[in-house]
Amino acid sequence: MSIYLCHKILISGDDHTLIIAAFGASAVLTFSNDTIKHSFVKICSSSIIAAIIGVFWNQIDIALIFKITITISSCILIMNLVNISYPPAGAIAVIPLISNAQIQDLGYLYVVYPTMTGLLIIYSFSIVKEKFKKKILWQVKKQLKS
Repeated sequence: MSIYLCHKILISGDDHTLIIAAFGASAVLTFSNDTIKHSFVKICSSSIIAAIIGVFWNQIDIALIFKITITISSCILIMNLVNISYPPAGAIAVIPLISNAQIQDLGYLYVVYPTMTGLLIIYSFSIVKEKFKKKILWQVKKQLKS
């Protein structure tokens, strides 16, 4: 919901509010498990690479099943070569292939909006969560000492 509202404020108009499904997986990894730490650089770089690969293969005129297979394979290969594996990026790569015309018509703009803007919003909320969590932990430790 926060991604929708932020996009609506940043990019006015109902026609330009896009949310991609991979944000759900990114949010789960970001907010549900404190033992899994993903750096923002790793998240952004893998998502950018995946989005570029997805848009590139979407522009090639071959059967959709081959596009999906090559896109996912390319994404895995490149992320392994640069050592920045981030699972939701696989979904980010496939979305330009299987989504509606509104996302497909974005072309390489898809890399910036909705991919990067959505990830920046998730990251911003994760910073707020961490600051709030540290404040609560400090108060709990203070009360335990008393």
